Amino acid sequence: MRPAHLAAGLPALVIASLALSLSPPASAQNDSGLSSGSGVGTGTGRSAGVYRPPGERSPLGGAGEGRGGPLPGPSDLPMGSVPYGPGVNVQFPDDPSLIPFLSMEEQGVNGRTSVKITPDMIETAKTLPEAGERGRVLLQITRGAILGNQLRLADNALVEAASAAMLEDNELIHDQLIISGITVAGLLSETLLREAKPQLAIFSDDARNEAIPDQKLTPDVAIRLARLEWRRSIYMAARIKNPTYRSEYLDRAIENMANGSATIAIEYARPTAEDVRDVNDKEAAENHAKYVKQADDVLLEAEQAAELIQRPVWRNHALERIAVAAGVSSQYSRATRVAAGIKNAEARARALVLVAESQARSNQNDAATESYNLVGEAVASVQQNGLRGVLAGIMIDSLISTGRFEDARASLVLYPTDSERYVALGAIAEAQGVRRMGTEARQWIDHDVPPEYRSTLYRRLSNGILRAISEDRSKEFQGRGLGVD
Repeated sequence: MRPAHLAAGLPALVIASLALSLSPPASAQNDSGLSSGSGVGTGTGRSAGVYRPPGERSPLGGAGEGRGGPLPGPSDLPMGSVPYGPGVNVQFPDDPSLIPFLSMEEQGVNGRTSVKITPDMIETAKTLPEAGERGRVLLQITRGAILGNQLRLADNALVEAASAAMLEDNELIHDQLIISGITVAGLLSETLLREAKPQLAIFSDDARNEAIPDQKLTPDVAIRLARLEWRRSIYMAARIKNPTYRSEYLDRAIENMANGSATIAIEYARPTAEDVRDVNDKEAAENHAKYVKQADDVLLEAEQAAELIQRPVWRNHALERIAVAAGVSSQYSRATRVAAGIKNAEARARALVLVAESQARSNQNDAATESYNLVGEAVASVQQNGLRGVLAGIMIDSLISTGRFEDARASLVLYPTDSERYVALGAIAEAQGVRRMGTEARQWIDHDVPPEYRSTLYRRLSNGILRAISEDRSKEFQGRGLGVD
């Protein structure tokens, strides 16, 4: 049972800041951007790995320095300041090349209301003496900035909230703050990708520029910033003290990365792929290839991060979600590679069957056949009869749903009992009837099915044909009701 997310309210100090923000601010310059570092931005996000304290090697690689520095001594503390504690020099994943974007002046991004999150509110919240309370308030500010579409301020507030969480001594509060931070980071990365995704050119360039006079969040910046949020989520999840929650929320952070990769492949790469048909449009082809590579890079990072998960059940689930997201977004080579590399046979079979189904529905027949063969091998390797029967049923249901009836009949040998095979035979016969394949089904029943089973299969076939007729009649009546000839 996971700990409940914190529902902390704003203290009086921050409420006062909210009230002051009703008046037009004199300056909204954001000086609390990401810290500078020695890593050079390349545009691929590889300059910002998961950063660890000096002397500790990062399992995900990466170069550069994140937020933090040498630990100050007691004599360096100003009068009345909060004492430094463990984690004060913690270093978060950073991307120095994003600093110009994150330090840009906040303008009227939310013109429908005068209430906004301001940089002063973040600075005020940072003065709260208790780390736990400071983290709660900064997370609330982050949520408000996301709702107001102030994504740069949301990123800055989230970094400060994570820093406060690391300073909390109470293990329960420490873990709850990090869990909330991972959830908010997922919302922020999702919002970034949604706000910056390429739009189809329905209107002329002049009309679009008039409707959106100042759109600073470009697709490239949004993807790089989203990848930075995912790395920070992995970094924070790896520092949850409870080992069970640590594994679970590493899995959730990885699932966010996999879903983000699917968004990049579907929403960013595919619109430009339409322009690739024009061989003279070199820029469109380059953009398409760039987004496809970035989507695959995110999957590769997620796969590497899955190695940090200690609990096998959560590690298998994370790899399964990576494979499924890759299959849904047509990244089939990566999907098959990740799914086939899962060590647990049950998880491997579940992941591969979903990948194979995606391939079959996309007319990738040869690739789907290879994936289904891998599913069969995984199912056959399961020693428990009950579990093997369940997995065989999942595989045969998938084959039936994609119209691969011969493969489904050939896979019946995976069932441990005759009764399960008998039920599956009926399902195959009825599905062929629904697909108007009565002739083929009768030939199969007459030649390959034992005589004692034929009457039942003929009945199931008839049920399928009647379902098909009923569906046709329903569509006909619906068409008449809508005035469709």
